Amino acid sequence: MTDFDAAGMRLAIYARVSTDEQREGQTIDSQVSELERFAREKAWIVAGVYKDDGWSGAVMARPELDHMRDDARKGLFQAVLINDVDRLARDVAHLGVIKRDLEKSGMRVIFRKLPSETSPTYNLMVNILGSFAEFEREMISDRTRRGRRHKIEVRKQYLGSLSSYGYRYVTIDRASGKEGYLVMEPAEAQVVRQVFEWVDREGLSARRVLNRLNQRGIPAQKGAHWAKSSVLRVLHNEMYAGTWHYNKSRGCEPEHPNAGRPYRRHTNSSRRQCPRKDWLPLELPESLRIVARDQWERVQDRLLRNIAFSPRNEKHFYLLKGLLWCGACGSRYVGEPCKGKFYYRCMARCKRLRTIRDETLNQTVFETVENILDNPALVLEQAEKQSLRVANRVERRQTESANVEAELKQIQTEENRLLAAYRTGILSPAQLGTELETLKARRNSAETRRVQIATVEPLIAPQAARRSVEEYCGEVRRAFRSFKPDQLREFLRTIIHRIDFAGASVRIQGHLPARPPQEVGCVGLAPTDSHGGIATTTIDTHGRNPGGETEEVNFDLTEIIPNAPPRTMSRDARGRFYSPIAVHDSIPSD
Repeated sequence: MTDFDAAGMRLAIYARVSTDEQREGQTIDSQVSELERFAREKAWIVAGVYKDDGWSGAVMARPELDHMRDDARKGLFQAVLINDVDRLARDVAHLGVIKRDLEKSGMRVIFRKLPSETSPTYNLMVNILGSFAEFEREMISDRTRRGRRHKIEVRKQYLGSLSSYGYRYVTIDRASGKEGYLVMEPAEAQVVRQVFEWVDREGLSARRVLNRLNQRGIPAQKGAHWAKSSVLRVLHNEMYAGTWHYNKSRGCEPEHPNAGRPYRRHTNSSRRQCPRKDWLPLELPESLRIVARDQWERVQDRLLRNIAFSPRNEKHFYLLKGLLWCGACGSRYVGEPCKGKFYYRCMARCKRLRTIRDETLNQTVFETVENILDNPALVLEQAEKQSLRVANRVERRQTESANVEAELKQIQTEENRLLAAYRTGILSPAQLGTELETLKARRNSAETRRVQIATVEPLIAPQAARRSVEEYCGEVRRAFRSFKPDQLREFLRTIIHRIDFAGASVRIQGHLPARPPQEVGCVGLAPTDSHGGIATTTIDTHGRNPGGETEEVNFDLTEIIPNAPPRTMSRDARGRFYSPIAVHDSIPSD
């Protein structure tokens, strides 16, 4: 092998910097320049330069490193010149593998910062420095993690520069020492509000929201068309309601690390969601809240119901689909056919409660709802208990309105102070522009909230609610007995929140809408579409789906399940089997 100090030796230069080191100002070009100067001083010939820019030292599979090892096997050079041990690898095991592989190919591995020798002491020094490099990597990772947690838990500041749709992160100003901060993008924030309104008021699914956004030409965050995953990411993002979470996911190695991508810049290139108990919540200021908390919660409930009520692959018509729950373990009760008959059973198969024929449970629920419509006094007794809630809600709305007005007044005061500071030369034009942009975002958010409060439907007193419920039941009762199967199921989903099956009884929880009497109408029943579906069949929700704070009278009833005889099966207009109940015996089936 060629001696280290031999003039004219052909060698390759290998350099590497990670992404974190790039942020600290270290560049790979400066590293290469130092190595080239060192080679000239030794009168060595540089046969090639291999640069892994932005690659972690914990990753062994790096494109330029592999290229250099391949060229070493071809004998294109005699030695490899590296700045320091940690540039080759920050893992002792990887360091040993790479170094031995190069030496097996007849290469000398030269580190600029170490003596040029091949003694056992030299090899020991390389191993010790490799251990220190690995230790330093772990220490940097730990310090970074602790620093981020401190910023969130103690300093209560938003972390990160990749913000969600609707926001923009203003990076740190190193010249003035001002911390980075989050601001709202008014145009994108308006899109977010519109998306939540569509789901909350119109009950749109994520797919229909996606189609509407693309039809209107509204660009996504990266300027392309919207995808369903992007829409769901917006709808599930709690940041819009004022709470951002850190540590929701952690880096991990992919299950199939080489599937389609031979090289990955980091070992932990995949993400895995952390348990919710490990999330760190950060409450955002009121000026950064795009939607109200109660609206965000209603949208989450609507998305879950959309999943439960999805008609895909439905071969049998289950009237209570998505409404029924196991009273023993809390799992859903789902439909299951068996030998030509149809049952409801626990999805988790806890076996603590029996299965039940669908027509038996359908009949019990149907008769309970029919009894409520005939005798609204069964649930009106609970209206009196809601009077305190009405008073509290009115007071909360007044307080919120006062807070918004105080926020607008404070913004105006801060703007006057900034202008005064600019006139006296305390602030530069750039600093003034940045501060005014922040105040503008806060003012837009506060004014939007003021409009939302002003447009909320007026609350009604319990006495008016009682009168409204009685009129609503009278209107619905006339159409109830003529509902077709799809219409009946949609109506039940409108007024019933949950049905808990307890074996011998069911607990039915729901509500009847209570609105001012002049606003109470009958159930709207539009004709079916030309394909035999119910795309245009709508049932007026009377406040069930819309946003705002529409008054409701809740009911919570427990009914004993009778032992009903089995009935024959029929088909609906779409060819699905369903179990007819008493009032449907006169409905012709296809």
